[in-house]
Amino acid sequence: MSYHEFITVRMSGTMRAELFAYAAERQLDVGKLVRDLIAFELAVGRHRAREALGQLLFLAIAMDELLAAHSDETLRDHVIQQWRTRLDEEASSDAQ
Repeated sequence: MSYHEFITVRMSGTMRAELFAYAAERQLDVGKLVRDLIAFELAVGRHRAREALGQLLFLAIAMDELLAAHSDETLRDHVIQQWRTRLDEEASSDAQ
């Protein structure tokens, strides 16, 4: 196959060494390895993201139902408040 498009990728020396070592382990040239990795991500990456989102939504709905059915009627509200507090903490730590 003939390739006519080039891309440049900046990476640390450590990452470059790891990439070359990984390519050598697999007995591939680096260009072939990078093309394979890109092709895989383009083919599967989007599906994995949708699947992960679906799993998260299922877990959130299931957890909400379990909390709502719990004998401690305050538990659901307590967990939601803890979740909101944690989100606020995470957002403020990212901003710093």
